[in-house]
Amino acid sequence: MQAENLVGIAEIAEIAKVTKQVVNNWRQRYEDFPRPLRNLQSGPVWNQEAVAIWLKAFKGEATHVLSFINLKGGVGKTTVAVATAEFLAHEHRKRVLMIDLDPQTNATVTLIPEKRWLEMDRSGRTVAQLFADKLNQPHIPAKFDIEQSIARQVSTVNDGITKLDLLPSSIQLISIQDRLPVIAMLNNYAEKPIDILKSAIEPIIGAYDYVLIDCPPSLGDVTKNGLRISTGYFIPTIPDILSTWGIYQIVQNIKQLSDTISRDIPPLGIIATKVQANDLHRSVINDMRNKRLGHFAESDIPQPPLLTAEIRQTIDVARGADVDADLRTLKGKYGRAYDDFKILAQEIHDICEKKKS
Repeated sequence: MQAENLVGIAEIAEIAKVTKQVVNNWRQRYEDFPRPLRNLQSGPVWNQEAVAIWLKAFKGEATHVLSFINLKGGVGKTTVAVATAEFLAHEHRKRVLMIDLDPQTNATVTLIPEKRWLEMDRSGRTVAQLFADKLNQPHIPAKFDIEQSIARQVSTVNDGITKLDLLPSSIQLISIQDRLPVIAMLNNYAEKPIDILKSAIEPIIGAYDYVLIDCPPSLGDVTKNGLRISTGYFIPTIPDILSTWGIYQIVQNIKQLSDTISRDIPPLGIIATKVQANDLHRSVINDMRNKRLGHFAESDIPQPPLLTAEIRQTIDVARGADVDADLRTLKGKYGRAYDDFKILAQEIHDICEKKKS
């Protein structure tokens, strides 16, 4: 941790425009106040970024940055992330930015027509260009521009939802993602590979109430870029053995990342998807509800809670992903799953508001 990223009580008081006594009161009163990184002879010191995030939340101004992740594909991760973004923007009237970090680009082509995506991809207005710029030699000018790369008013519903924006992905990420570790050497370690997205969206993140991130099914540097800026994450999963197998590894690895960056990235919950009325699904849901899923039962790492909302298996969801369909409402898009996603979005909203208060 660099010295310029450390702050003491006096610096925190100056940033918050309060007295040192108020800061000490916060430490005693609020359990979620960041823990000191270390205690020096001059007093405790904190990670400046962690303190800044806490202060923003304390003032009720926090942007909720939520990653959706599972190491197994086909579990409905992208569908859940996109639906949550649409419901928060359309029904809760929140400003929402969807960031697609998955090279499969499913969230992107679910929210904008393929023709529009191709135009943005060819002109370097995707996250792939953001990472590609960092792999170029320093004398080559960067092409990525965050303002130009955000698609405004996206969704298949009603020609787009006013408060929903998208930072699209690209299949070019497939060839880029494995090369990201060399970025630190190319810039003489001036920027870490996992800080690229953070630096790019800092100028605009404050304009949004929520930033939702669709992560790839891996724990590589692209996913870590999303987690690096996240205030929490959700794990969508089919309630079966194969789909839930990697949940422990996800929580364990993200805890290690949290320790590395000295900032908490809490698991906010598991979301049951493609739920069917069979004994296996009910049994796994019961295990998750009672927090005894797999390795969690014998580990000191607590299992994330299972959210109340359950997303049922239905063909209506697949039909709603057609960007050329003439859809006028969220109910028309999600059909029988509408109530499931409505409950889920409300639950996620309530979790975030509770954290804020």
